[in-house]
Amino acid sequence: MAVRLLVQQCTSAKLKLPTEEIVQIGPGMVAFICFSKTADEESVTKAVQLLLKVKLSEEEEGMKRKTVLDTGGDILIIPQATLGGKLKGSSMQYHSNIPPEQGKSLYEKFCDGLENSTELTIRRGVYGARQVLSMETNGPFSHCFDV
Repeated sequence: MAVRLLVQQCTSAKLKLPTEEIVQIGPGMVAFICFSKTADEESVTKAVQLLLKVKLSEEEEGMKRKTVLDTGGDILIIPQATLGGKLKGSSMQYHSNIPPEQGKSLYEKFCDGLENSTELTIRRGVYGARQVLSMETNGPFSHCFDV
């Protein structure tokens, strides 16, 4: 795993940033992302394409799933280093995670890659900061992908 994505379909979501600014989206998906030490620009590009092409979204319950591009949904991207944790005994360890400076750079490339690939509404959290998330789901539908 170079990049891990946890994707949740939502009807709406809002994220309170450390600056007290609130970013929010309507129907679409929240994507939590984590980078391991093996992550590079190629794996980031693959993660962008995966997020845009995976068929997870429903327009109506029971209908065939579509990509977020097909449904025109919004995307909220949240950096989440804890997705890279490994349990050792009863404690979590994060030795496989990328160093913060490199992680921030890849996070920016991931967000920029999404914004440059689509006209969908893309909102982003702040790398390396605690943030408060509120989300309404219509499932919940949660999917984890390793790139």
